[in-house]
Amino acid sequence: MNLRIGSEMLFALGRRYPRLPMAFLRAMPLGLLHALRAPGLRETFRTAARAPWYRDAFAAARIDVGRARRPEDLGEFFLTPEVLKTRPEALLTQAPELAIESSGTSGPVTRVYLSRKELEYNARQGGLMLGLYGLERGDRLLSTLDLGWGLGSLLTERLVRYTPVFAMVVGRVDPSEAYTRLAEYRFNVIVSDPFWLARLTEIARERGRPGPLKLLVGGGEGITPRTRAELEAFWGALLCMTYASTEAATILAFECTHRAGYHVNEFDFYVEIADADSDGYGEIVLTTVNRRVMPLIRYRTGDVARWLSEPCACGLPFRRLSPLRGRLDEQVSCAWGNLHPDFFEPLLRAVPGLASDWQVALYERDLTTVVQIRLELEGDGTARERAVQEVLGALQRSRPDAWLAYCQRLIDLEVVFVPRGTLRTGRKLLRLVDERLSGPPAWIERAVQGIRPR
Repeated sequence: MNLRIGSEMLFALGRRYPRLPMAFLRAMPLGLLHALRAPGLRETFRTAARAPWYRDAFAAARIDVGRARRPEDLGEFFLTPEVLKTRPEALLTQAPELAIESSGTSGPVTRVYLSRKELEYNARQGGLMLGLYGLERGDRLLSTLDLGWGLGSLLTERLVRYTPVFAMVVGRVDPSEAYTRLAEYRFNVIVSDPFWLARLTEIARERGRPGPLKLLVGGGEGITPRTRAELEAFWGALLCMTYASTEAATILAFECTHRAGYHVNEFDFYVEIADADSDGYGEIVLTTVNRRVMPLIRYRTGDVARWLSEPCACGLPFRRLSPLRGRLDEQVSCAWGNLHPDFFEPLLRAVPGLASDWQVALYERDLTTVVQIRLELEGDGTARERAVQEVLGALQRSRPDAWLAYCQRLIDLEVVFVPRGTLRTGRKLLRLVDERLSGPPAWIERAVQGIRPR
């Protein structure tokens, strides 16, 4: 019996007995799980060789993929994000039936193709995860993950079909609308992005908590320990994060209720840590096991983490990844999607007198993520006020989705001014930095001049 057949059997059991699959998995040795996964992994290699890009890349690297038993056997071969952004069709081995796209806000999007059968399989696997959290008949789930071109609500809507819970998957609605329905529908489980959960919490603090929850499930971006603690204390519920991506087309890893790292979905992925440093931190590299329309082999995600070696108290055999340390590039995930520096260039283009050096930082104020645009701009208060209005006007015109999130107070924006020469402390200026864990550095507080619009 291979792992795919075994997981299908667990699907059937889990629908009737939600807790049984996790009890079975806790009793499975990791070595046995990997042995059962091996045939699917070899089939992935054979299938991928039919795709034009893989065929050419294997030939150029003189790789005999038929002899490979695990991804490390492919030597220095890796698949990079540029291929999924510029030539995704070259990775196809058969005709696809649907596609999903990344939430990237600039440049070519990442596109992944699937069959409907593959999407349904991925959703069933997620249904097993809900059994880990003790969800059962009588629970009521609300999902407000984005309903767009991406994965979020598409996967969740199908996932709940394989559970006995009452569920509504409504997309990225305004948190104030959701608040009015919490008591009416008696939701006790909410699945959403951390920034959305934070805004809902702020509203509930102002108007009154409609009642405790059983579980919060977050996805889409990381969360700071402080924000997690505040959300859990207010709602009286655990917040468990998932690690999913367009490329994975499902949940790659997930937190259990102990919330001590991400358990890897070893049914469907072979995960490596590439180019690890002395502390074990390196780039997460994934290989899909059960995808046949568009298999991914040694895909470099750009996310940085390390393996956690100590066993988890939950008893699951899956290996665990640490919380993500960050990304190799300057991409930051927030309520505006996956931001790159060139998201901001059009917003600053019309600002008169702006120096070539500028920087954007994300930090947290209370429970809200703040996008702080740091400009080196000479001039009086009138010039600074004009710069602020140019930025806000460009945001409203060119990024309506981001503007809506700003108006709904899912995210805040401020423009601050520093003297020329302040930002570039070395030869390379980081245009986009994530300071949500550390807060803005002291030097920026000392250097700030002028107004801070809210």
